[in-house]
Amino acid sequence: MSKKALFIGAHNDDCEYAAGATSALLADKGYEIIFLNPAVRHRVPLPKEDFQRALWQQEEAARLLGARKIIMGPHGEAPYQYDDVMYTCDKENMLAIRKVLREERPDIIFIHWPKDNHVDHTAVSRCSMDALCLASHDGWSPREVYAFEAGPYQTMVYFHPDFYITADSVMDRVKESLLVFDQPGAGGEWLWKEKEVCAAFRGHTAGVRYAEAFKILKFPVGDQGSELWLRRDLEKYFSWAGFNAYPWGRQYFL
Repeated sequence: MSKKALFIGAHNDDCEYAAGATSALLADKGYEIIFLNPAVRHRVPLPKEDFQRALWQQEEAARLLGARKIIMGPHGEAPYQYDDVMYTCDKENMLAIRKVLREERPDIIFIHWPKDNHVDHTAVSRCSMDALCLASHDGWSPREVYAFEAGPYQTMVYFHPDFYITADSVMDRVKESLLVFDQPGAGGEWLWKEKEVCAAFRGHTAGVRYAEAFKILKFPVGDQGSELWLRRDLEKYFSWAGFNAYPWGRQYFL
């Protein structure tokens, strides 16, 4: 049975940066991978040639990780060169995400962690969760939902992982993907430098060289069984957070 994983990252580089290694590993396992970017706009108006190049970059970066990309601007519009539009958690944005969920019906979904210093990330996270809560009204429900983290100035200061995915074997592909970006607000060299540092930090806590960190937002329920497909299919790369001296649950006693 074919499986599908959908990653919902606000901007055109968020999925590649936050979960590029995990998406590549799932693609290698035969999953159909989709990157949905609902809040794409280019903050600085670009000449037509540069704008077309930026559109190519965001498609190519996904392709290198085995993903296809769905790009939307606010309210589901085409990603024009907005200069002053802020993405908000409103009905139109939620329905735009719901439309994609209804059409794609992914088995596993990854979204932004809702506590984040970037206003677009938090709005996309809430819109995504609201749309997911309505999925059962459309006659389906994702099996599993996870949250990823953005950078050290955004999500990481609020993020306590439930588990890690070892990224060592695919970090070269993540690097190649991120270096494709060369546009205002998404410079490849900077993206890769920060990703490498963050993945090395998570790798240190996971006992490997590089890792990506996640939280669980929805378990399989009812007739979906009790097994996490992500853990089963990426068992070689999967490890729970915490270790014996400082158990994961220690945080609740502080």
